[in-house]
Amino acid sequence: MKESKSSKTWNYYKKNSWKLGVFILLVTIFYFVIQKVEFNMNSIETYGKIYEKKRILSGMRVGPQFMYKFWFMYEGKKHFGKTTKTLEGENNIGRVFKVKVSKNNPEVYEILFEQEYVVKYIIEKNGNKKTLYLEKN
Repeated sequence: MKESKSSKTWNYYKKNSWKLGVFILLVTIFYFVIQKVEFNMNSIETYGKIYEKKRILSGMRVGPQFMYKFWFMYEGKKHFGKTTKTLEGENNIGRVFKVKVSKNNPEVYEILFEQEYVVKYIIEKNGNKKTLYLEKN
């Protein structure tokens, strides 16, 4: 008995579908690697201040997870961001950290919780206000 054309196609697909899956996986990984490299090459650092902490998940096996909302200044404008990265401590409102921002699109950002900063304001003789960010010990 002769196999139908659709049956041959189905058999071919069943034997080779893993190749399509591997190809899609590789293309996806390549895309995200290129995005990360582009972000690291075309980003600048600024400082962001956390203004809200909200619990979004809590389970028996997993501890609580929080969403942190923060604001940062880029090209003279105030931008808002949020992250679910882990930050230790209870009272996190008002803490200042570095934020990497894409030069091409300020909606692409990443807050860096590795080092906390303290904000110091200096008023110069001519009345201009200058902001300094110092590493917190």
